[in-house]
Amino acid sequence: MRKQTVTVAAIIMTILAAVILVKDVFAEGKTFQLLDNASVGAGQTVQIPYKVYKLWTCETSISGHPDNVTIALEGNIGGGSTYLPMTWPQDTLDIPASNITAGVYIFTVTDTPTKVMRARVVSLPGGASPRVSMICLGVE
Repeated sequence: MRKQTVTVAAIIMTILAAVILVKDVFAEGKTFQLLDNASVGAGQTVQIPYKVYKLWTCETSISGHPDNVTIALEGNIGGGSTYLPMTWPQDTLDIPASNITAGVYIFTVTDTPTKVMRARVVSLPGGASPRVSMICLGVE
């Protein structure tokens, strides 16, 4: 009986270890709210806890039908107050008119680790009470 109990305990421990390993392999990313702006300016600064995410998928929601939307995604790896562009050669993202009409724009930033990040609305002219919000999902 004791041998069976030890065997069952070993099987349970093995299953638990496997579940923990699989969870780490397929770890979910974390979502961060970066913008909820009705005017030009920087959104919320987000400190990335514990992990360095280097793949970002961001969803930008647009309301109020502005004429155009320009956003800069900025960050740093040292945790200081200096923010550098995370991607885009022109340092900013110009959202196409078709996406402004649709009210949503999704984009991805790859191979860009950061510990602190923010989004900044560079341009938001026209429309009726325009507003831009952005959430980004970071994955290791």
